[in-house]
Amino acid sequence: MKLIVLLLIGAACSSNKGILTEKAKELEVYTTKPTNCNVVGRVVGIDQNGSTELATNDAINQAAKLKASGIFINEEIPNGKGRSVHATAYQCN
Repeated sequence: MKLIVLLLIGAACSSNKGILTEKAKELEVYTTKPTNCNVVGRVVGIDQNGSTELATNDAINQAAKLKASGIFINEEIPNGKGRSVHATAYQCN
């Protein structure tokens, strides 16, 4: 029984999109569009409770999966109770 509870807690924690993964912690949030970098994709981070920080973390996690070195936030959009962050993921050397 304890094992089942621990597995459920672990699954719930690992599915929280607003918590940065270890790889995502290495990424940078650029304050200006970087030059001499390659765009590796566009990402949209979402937080259903309206937190810009958690939506940004979700976007950073997605960018980390694309092997980006950072993101530039293009737009923050309130969506009812939620919030979304639209960003461009870059790979800079």
